[in-house]
This record gives sequence, C-alpha cells and structure tokens, in this order.
Amino acid sequence: MNRIDYYLGSTVAVMMLLAVFGLLGILSIFTLLEQIEDIENNYTIFNVLWFVLLSMPRMFYEIIPYAALIGCLVGLGILANNSELIVMRTAGVSTWAIAFSVMKPTLILALIGLYVGEYVLPGIEKTARVNREQARSAGSGITSQFGFWYREGDIYMHFDEVAQDGVLIGVTHYYFGEQHKLVRVLYAERGVYHDVRENERYWFLENVKVTNFNEETTDTEHLASLRWDTELSPDLLSTEILVQPDKMSIGELSKKISYMQAQGLNSSKYKLGYWRKVLQPFATIALVLVAISFIFGPLREATMGMRVVSGLVIGIVFKFIQDLLSPASMVFGFEPVIAILLPIVGCFLAGYIMLRRAG
Repeated sequence: MNRIDYYLGSTVAVMMLLAVFGLLGILSIFTLLEQIEDIENNYTIFNVLWFVLLSMPRMFYEIIPYAALIGCLVGLGILANNSELIVMRTAGVSTWAIAFSVMKPTLILALIGLYVGEYVLPGIEKTARVNREQARSAGSGITSQFGFWYREGDIYMHFDEVAQDGVLIGVTHYYFGEQHKLVRVLYAERGVYHDVRENERYWFLENVKVTNFNEETTDTEHLASLRWDTELSPDLLSTEILVQPDKMSIGELSKKISYMQAQGLNSSKYKLGYWRKVLQPFATIALVLVAISFIFGPLREATMGMRVVSGLVIGIVFKFIQDLLSPASMVFGFEPVIAILLPIVGCFLAGYIMLRRAG
C-alpha cells in the first residue's frame, strides 16, 4: 500500500506542478500584454517586465486551487486510461484510500500557497504596485490625478498626493459634528510622518490653515506647523491605495478590520479578503475532491482533453459563484464568510456524494 500511495501521490503531484507552470505562463503573457498598453512616461518595457516578474507570486497564489483541480483530473485520468485504477480497486484499494493518497500532494500545495499568501505576496505585490505607479506618474507619488479620500471617525480627509517616503502633499481635513454638520476644515500644504520613537508616531503638518464654522460666522487661523496624532501611517496609506484586500496578509487584514470597526467604518470588503485567504486551502481540497469523484464517475472513460476542459469549466463556475456571492454579501448584508464558504461546502457535498456512489 505504501508503494501505491507513493505512486498515486507522485503522479498527481507532477501533474499539479505542470498545471501550475502552464497556468502561470498563460497569466504572465496576459499580464504582459495588458501592461504594455499602459506604457507611458518612465514606465518602459523594462518596467513592464519587472512588474510581471513581481506579479508572479500573486498569480501563483491565485491559481493554486485550479492547478490542483486540473492536475488531479489529468493525473488520475492517466492512471484511469492505463486501467491502473481498475487494477488498484481490484486489488482491494478503496476509492477513499485513493482519494486520501491524492490529498497528500494537495495539502502540500495548499500549505505552500498559504505561506506565499501570508509572507511573500503582500510585500512583493506592494512593491510592484508602487514601482508601477511611480513610473507612470513620473514622480514619487502613488495617487491618481484626483488624489485620495480617506475617513477616520467623523473626519473625512483628502490628500492631493501621497508619496511613498512618508510625505503628504495637500492635506485637507473635514470635521463633522452633530447631524453631519461641517464644523471645521483644516488644510496643510505638506505633512511629514515622524516615527523616531516606538510609542510616539505622528504627522507633522506644515503651513496649516484652520477654518472654524460657527452658527453665523467663520474664523480662520494660520499656523506654521501642527502635530496630527493618528493611527494612519504611510504603510497603511500605500497599502490602502495600491493593494487589494485579497492581496494583503491575514495578519494585515485582521488589523485593518479591527481598525475600521474601531472607527465605525464598513469593513465588509476586508472581511471578504480575510475569509477568502483563510479558507483557500479548504477550497483547494474541495475542488480536488470533486475532481476525484469525476474520475470515478462522469469522466471515467473521457479523453484527456475532455478532462482538462472539465477542470477549467468547474474552476470557472466555482470562481463565478464566489465572485457573485462576494458583492451580494455587501449589498444584502449577510456575513462575508458565508459568501466564501457556500461554494466550498457545495463542492465538498457534491464530491462526497459522487464518490460515495462510485464506491
């Protein structure tokens, strides 16, 4: 049984690796073609190639469930075409034992993906996006021409330009009181982040103009400088602007969710990203379970091309359902974890039922 277990696992593992390289190559080509259209200012073909290279951890992380699905279909399909699965079952090896052998390389691939998503992807993705935006804007800023809006409690902020080196250009704060009435506006030409001491981090605002709105009058005050104490840091800002929630680490998402809840802000999209990352290994296992059940069921005598196409279709349907439920959770107000969990549970149930019928 140990030899059979090793043979099944190694065969499927090789096919999964080939699927990873194949899908990674296809996505890299598409990303290259997409980025070539955005060449402008200092964003040259060299920058495009560098961006594609830095994007590979993200692409690798995203394709893991689908590479595992296709690799399992192809690997077991080869064994089925050679009648090796029939021989194994005739020798007394159950379908569940075969499934368990296939799950071992699946778990390894899922754990590698979890490590990449938590420790490799966030930093590299941020570097790729920062380099791209700085090259396209021909400067040090990472914001668009319209600047960037942010909210902290009852304070709405606008930054004309956010630089990566901890400098803000054109800082405007809008303070709202009861009944959402504007009571104060602060404008600073420049803001510099100070973090010399661990327990003392703040923004130093320069050339500040403060306008207070009273019941019938307004008064204006000009200050050479002003200290702004906030939990907002350059790293948090650049991540907020450039990195999508599902590209952040689980730790970063957890901190972001806690921060937004403390500020009374809607954190649904970050919860979606959090649960998508936490549950991705289970999504990988669920899709592989469906693939195994298909080999012993509907695709028992199918051609290799049919199995690959079936794997792509299953993966597309799975992603479509998740992408459909994700915004629905924000619109209808149900928990984001449900949107991510439903397709996974559906795959587990479908795979279990079909595999049980097969034997």
